[in-house]
Amino acid sequence: MRESRSNRPAPRNANGRATSAPVAIDPRMLALKTLQELRGGEVTLDELLTKHGYGLPSRDRNFLRQLLGSTLRHLGEIDAILAPRYHPPQDRTANRLTNIMRLGVTQLFFMDVSEHGAVDSTVNLARDAGLHKYVKLVNAVLRGLQRDGFELPDGVEDWQLNIPAWLRGVWKKTYGADRARDIARASLGYAKLDISVRDAEERAEWAEKLGGTLLPTGTIRLESGQRIRDFPGYKEGKWWVQDAAAALPATLFSHYEDKTIYDLCAAPGGKTMQLAARGANTIAVDKSEGRLRRVYENLERVDLGAAIVTGDATELADDAPIADAVLLDAPCSATGTIRRHPDILLRSGDALMKSLLPIQQKLLLQADRVLAVGGELIYCTCSMQPEEGEFQIKSFLADHSNYARKPITADELGGWDEALTPEGELRILPIHMTDLGGMDGFYCARLVKQRG
Repeated sequence: MRESRSNRPAPRNANGRATSAPVAIDPRMLALKTLQELRGGEVTLDELLTKHGYGLPSRDRNFLRQLLGSTLRHLGEIDAILAPRYHPPQDRTANRLTNIMRLGVTQLFFMDVSEHGAVDSTVNLARDAGLHKYVKLVNAVLRGLQRDGFELPDGVEDWQLNIPAWLRGVWKKTYGADRARDIARASLGYAKLDISVRDAEERAEWAEKLGGTLLPTGTIRLESGQRIRDFPGYKEGKWWVQDAAAALPATLFSHYEDKTIYDLCAAPGGKTMQLAARGANTIAVDKSEGRLRRVYENLERVDLGAAIVTGDATELADDAPIADAVLLDAPCSATGTIRRHPDILLRSGDALMKSLLPIQQKLLLQADRVLAVGGELIYCTCSMQPEEGEFQIKSFLADHSNYARKPITADELGGWDEALTPEGELRILPIHMTDLGGMDGFYCARLVKQRG
C-alpha cells in the first residue's frame, strides 16, 4: 500500500460546521528530530520511537517507523546519491539540512511514496524546520533526482555502502569474504515478528489461530508491522514477543521443575517467562529499574511468577542464593540485531564492544560464584563478534578447569542443525533459516560446573 500524506477535511459538528481540532504532528518532523538525537549515540532508535511516536495515530506511527528504518538501512546509498548534487552549508544548519535531504531521498527511492509527495513534503519539512533560505536548494536537488534517477558508483554494491567499513572488515576476517557479503545483505533486511507461547503443547494451535509459521525451534513467526495488542491471546497472556534466536538459550537446561535458575541481565523478561513457564524458581536480575518494570508487567500479563532483583549482576550480594543453573544473556554490541535495530549502523567503530568485554568477564565470574557444582551455565549474546562469544568462553574455560562444555544437539533444536558448531555451540547468522525469514545473529554456549 502506497504511503502518502494528504489533506484531510476538518472535523465537523452535527450541523456540518468545521470545528477546531489539535494540529496534527507531521511524522516527518518527528523523524528529523529522531535523526538529530541519534547522532550522539546515547539513546537507541527504539527509545526515541517510543518517545516521539507516543500518541500518534497508528498510520502515522507506522510511517515514522518505516521512514526511519529505511533511512538508516540505506544511509550509505543515500549519501552516495546526494554527493554529486548536494554540498552541505558551512554553518550550524548543516546536519539538520542533510538529514532533511536524507529523508527526502528515502521517500523518493526506498519507500512507496509518490514522487510528487516525496519532494513536496520534504520541501515543506525544510520550511517548517526554519530553513527557509534552503527551500529552493532542497527542491532543486530532489527534482533533479526525480528526473534523472540514480546509479551507484561503478563496482560498488549497495551493501558495501550501507554497512560501515569497520563492521564489514570484522565480518570478512571472521566469516570469509563470501559469507560476510551474504551476512551484510541479510542484516539490511527486515525481521519478521516472533512470539513464544506460554504452554508448549499449544504452539501448533496458536500458529493456526494467528496465521503464523511454527519454526522447528518452537517459535511462531508472523508478518511484522501488525499491532501486537490486538492479536488473539495477547491480553490473556498466552504468548509474548521474543526473537526466535533469543528464545533458544532458555530451552537448553536439563531440568527446570523446582530448580533455582538465575536469569542475569533479565530485562525485558522473555527468558524469565520461559523459565517460569517451565516450572523453575526463577531469579531475574537487572540493574535497570525502568526495564525491570517491563519484566513485572510481562509476568503479570502471562500470570507467571519470579523473584525480581534490582541490582548490578557484576556485583551480586554476598548472600545471593546458590542456584542449580544460570542463564547469562550478557550485554553486548548487538551487531546480530541490525535487522531490528538499524541504528547500530551509525557506529563508527568497535568502541562499544571493547568497553563491554570486561563486563562480560565479570558477569561470568559472578555466574560461577552462585552456581552449584553439577549445575549448568548458559552464556549467550546477540553479537556477531567472536570476541563477545567464542573468545569469552574459550578464555573462561582456560581459567576454570572445573568447567566443561556440554554440547548443544540438533535434537534440542527440533532437528535444526544449521547453526551448530563443531564444539557444540550455537553460532546463529542472519543467513540461517532464510527460507523462513532469516534469524538474528546470536551466540550460545552451555557449560557444566564439574567441581567446586
